[in-house]
Amino acid sequence: MRGSEQGRPLRIVLFDLDGTLIDSTDLIVSSFDHTYRKMGRLMPAEQILADLGMPLRDTLQRYFAGDELERAMAAYIDYNLERHDAGVRQMAGVAHLVRRLKDAGLRLGVVTSKLRDTARRGLILCHLDRPFEVVVAKEDTARHKPDCEPLLYALAAFEADARECAYVGDTPLDVEAARGAGVRAVAALWRPVAVEAFAQWEPDAYARTPDEAADILEGWRHGAHGERAVEEAG
Repeated sequence: MRGSEQGRPLRIVLFDLDGTLIDSTDLIVSSFDHTYRKMGRLMPAEQILADLGMPLRDTLQRYFAGDELERAMAAYIDYNLERHDAGVRQMAGVAHLVRRLKDAGLRLGVVTSKLRDTARRGLILCHLDRPFEVVVAKEDTARHKPDCEPLLYALAAFEADARECAYVGDTPLDVEAARGAGVRAVAALWRPVAVEAFAQWEPDAYARTPDEAADILEGWRHGAHGERAVEEAG
């Protein structure tokens, strides 16, 4: 397993935001559903979920172009921001996960495809704005997940080697980005999301709960290179 190939103890943990640190998936799905309906298109929920993780424009460009794309962007943003504060909730167990990692001496960051203001708004709502030293948002890089550039940007901000870092996220795009950056990948299944979704980009570890993620990451912090960290998620 790749976890056993990483020779350095973990020093940095980076997190995806939506569906990993904050419970915003229902809001995002309803925002996309509203947008597609307003634009005269019906989109299956399964496809909306499969598209999660990319910047908004990148997602909508799959289905719209030109003026239609701009109208779809405006429809999504208006709907989402109007309902944002009521639709974003704390993710059960995540605050405890973050405290455990900080107590273990790990440095923490966020890498998201969201705009910075919206990302920080979600973190503040969920009382998670203080533990994270670095927040990499859409404005910071030219390319976005599944490209690895945002993770490389975060590594540079921490002045860290990729072998000292892990990325925790709830979509295959997060794992693909981690692979490209050379960092360890933990698939967060507490959204919930099916293990089968990660078939193409197998992570170093699956975590069914935030506590399982903390166990894995603390193990890597203390030099466990895969014996406990990479588990079957059956």
